[in-house]
Amino acid sequence: MRIVQGYSIGSYYKLGSPQAGLNANPMRGLVYLVTNQRKEPIPSSIQHPLHPSNQIQRLETPGHAYTYVADILSMHGRDVRSALGITRPNIALVPVPAPNIMRQNRMTDRWPARELATELERLGFGKVRQCFVHKEPTRPRFSYEEDPAHEIAANLVNIGRPLPSEVIVYVDDLIVSGDRVAALDQAFGQPAGAGVITTAFADEKTKQDAYRARIVALSYDHGPTPWKISLL
Repeated sequence: MRIVQGYSIGSYYKLGSPQAGLNANPMRGLVYLVTNQRKEPIPSSIQHPLHPSNQIQRLETPGHAYTYVADILSMHGRDVRSALGITRPNIALVPVPAPNIMRQNRMTDRWPARELATELERLGFGKVRQCFVHKEPTRPRFSYEEDPAHEIAANLVNIGRPLPSEVIVYVDDLIVSGDRVAALDQAFGQPAGAGVITTAFADEKTKQDAYRARIVALSYDHGPTPWKISLL
């Protein structure tokens, strides 16, 4: 069983979820902006307790949301490193490819994880390394049925590698099932010490403050088909 340690600044609860508790609405608004699924972004106001401003901020665009999340992760970089077990100084920020991202459009099309990784790089938290893209587009994350991890992994193509001195940290805008991260990790060859950071982990099992930072173990077994994946 492969385990990848993960860190997020909160939890995502679907609209109408019976488990949604304190701060679920503003956290959901942040996630909507970060995932950049809407043609016309819906502004959101948020006051996350981990943000350095300690004030309510109105986020108008996905760009504002990437900066907001990166500010939190960077400010609490020591906690992030500790949670992921990072001991080396150099970090390769490897964005999980969005379903639409292929070699020919990777510099022009919507790629939320890359934008978040770029903001983290701007703040000195690692270097962005675009390592994998899709051979063909996959189904959007919020479609009725998403592609399973084994199909995503078979559809990935390598376009680059981190430096030997860098520890790999996958960056995703939102983690719902863990399939995309598991597929990328398997395609990478399960590098030692790899971790993942994201805005939020989806949660429909426990009711808690959505602003609570979460440390999660993403585990998967790529032996059976479909793969057995869990977020613990």
